[in-house]
Amino acid sequence: MVLVTWSLAVPEIAVASPISEQIRDIVSTTEDAEANIAQGTVLDAAVLLPKLYAFREYRPAWNKKGSADALFAELSKGVAQGFQPADFHLPELLEMHEKAKTGGAWEQAIFDVVATDAAIKLTNYLVFGKVDPGALDSDWNFSKPVIQRDPVQALNEYLDDAGFSALMELINIENGQYQSLIGALKKYRTFASSGGWPEVPSDTVLKPGASEPAVAILRQRLAAEGVLNQGRILPSSSEPEEDPSWLYDERLENDVKAFQARHGLNADGVVGAKTFASLNRSAQDRVNQIRLSLERGRWLFRDEEEEYILVNIAGARTYLVKADGSLWTTRSITGTEYRKTPVFRDKIQYMEFNPTWTVPASIFRKDKLARIRNDPGYLDRNNYIVRNSAGKTIPASSVNWGAKNPGVTLVQTPGPHNALGLVKFMFPNKYAVYLHDTNDRSLFDRNERNLSSGCVRVEYPFELAGLLMEGDPEWSSARMQAILDGGKTVRINLPKPMPVLLTYWTAWVENQEVHFREDPYGRDTKILTALDQ
Repeated sequence: MVLVTWSLAVPEIAVASPISEQIRDIVSTTEDAEANIAQGTVLDAAVLLPKLYAFREYRPAWNKKGSADALFAELSKGVAQGFQPADFHLPELLEMHEKAKTGGAWEQAIFDVVATDAAIKLTNYLVFGKVDPGALDSDWNFSKPVIQRDPVQALNEYLDDAGFSALMELINIENGQYQSLIGALKKYRTFASSGGWPEVPSDTVLKPGASEPAVAILRQRLAAEGVLNQGRILPSSSEPEEDPSWLYDERLENDVKAFQARHGLNADGVVGAKTFASLNRSAQDRVNQIRLSLERGRWLFRDEEEEYILVNIAGARTYLVKADGSLWTTRSITGTEYRKTPVFRDKIQYMEFNPTWTVPASIFRKDKLARIRNDPGYLDRNNYIVRNSAGKTIPASSVNWGAKNPGVTLVQTPGPHNALGLVKFMFPNKYAVYLHDTNDRSLFDRNERNLSSGCVRVEYPFELAGLLMEGDPEWSSARMQAILDGGKTVRINLPKPMPVLLTYWTAWVENQEVHFREDPYGRDTKILTALDQ
């Protein structure tokens, strides 16, 4: 992967120093993508390296005092952001640097070229991400950052003047979630490097009040992750020979409930199959989930808006990030594994209060048609009207519901019975996906909320409506209530369009705690494979 497509010609330049001569010889081989040099290291910037060094007249890039140290410091920061040392030839590069200190022109030249290759990769990965999301998802529509300057000139300028660290500071991602994930990665890498945690035996369900050897291992497991809090105080045993660490008391129960909540599980304190599965995911698995979130952050947060709505599909939560840094959040319901909510970005343009719901053709065929055939009263009971292909309302009794395609459209009338609830947030798109209220609020109490047909239901839609209308002097909660009471469909344009990002995170930080989810759409493995290549 390179920063841009190059059109500069490589000039013929008289090279003065022996080091420069060696650099010219080395970079001339990089046009062959399979060229192996320097202890088997493959150079990846095969196009950029010749252009950059030609622009520099083949002068070394890392011979200024402190420049190599700055590079190694920035590469370490790159590793701290989820990359692997091998991404930057780091083990070999350190060895090359030691040889260059006492070696001749060849040793100095080879270090310089491989160091530049590592610097190019780090810059490129931080700006664009290492993995190309468009190659994995044909519907990806998040734009890439626009490079305002010729990267060769910019990189050369920083190398010769302010230094590489100044360039890295310029492209640093300041987003709060991204920075929190860096801290989370450091913590979980420490857990993994120290051996992780023990596996809790899962052959017996552990319930509060139990006395089992597995409870002692459960305590050890939570302690290894730093989340054994109240449970550090052991209960008093009524049996002299009974190990108090075996007793599943109320303090340990509270710690288990907190663990369950962070993992999207039913926080009842009962350690059953799903809780065992989360407990026994390895520390390295959690490291990789955080690395994936950092990579996804690089795709999204490079050119983020001042204010935006972010939907985490995997976590079934919606956030409104305000310009002042404040965060509003609500539980959400997102698409099932079979009717996935797509990942894309758009802008909410308007709201509809007391909306109708036109049943999508796919839902009509897969869900509604069978219900209508089996239950003649279904349409009336759920306030549906029937329209023909010309859009005219017709009696349901006039339709041949037994036909493979009856050729009609169902529209649910406005009201609290409507599947969209009393308000929807519109950003017209090819997926027919939007945010909306719901007529079944009990579903928000479920811990696993990938339940919809693709749209995103929000738990507190009227709070969201008020936040989106801030800045409109004519808007008030009283006006909103009057519209709702009127019962008619009313469109309200937002004072300004609000960016909305439908994203997918299986690890994130909220209230200074790291949350993890399973991978409901099975997307993590493919991205992790690409990230580790």
